[in-house]
Amino acid sequence: RTENPAKASSGCQFYIVQGQVLTNEQLQMLEMQRGLKFSDKHKEVYTTLGGTPFLDKNYTVFGEVIEGLDVIDKIAAVQTQPGDRPVQDVRMKMTVVQ
Repeated sequence: RTENPAKASSGCQFYIVQGQVLTNEQLQMLEMQRGLKFSDKHKEVYTTLGGTPFLDKNYTVFGEVIEGLDVIDKIAAVQTQPGDRPVQDVRMKMTVVQ
């Protein structure tokens, strides 16, 4: 997102994250590609619990799915264009709990 230094986004610019467990080699490759260094704690989380490190420092986590993970799997499986945008819009209803 270097073309967007303010990190501004729109209502349709978000990721549904299904983190995956990464190897130390994958993390080293990401460090080289992005010019950063993961802490030992981050490495431990990524290699045991998983995650999506390419989103780190670029996107903010703002929710958690607590029910309906099967629906998330279906959304994640839709065909996408370059840039990860779905070929066809995926409509969702959201509930905000305050």
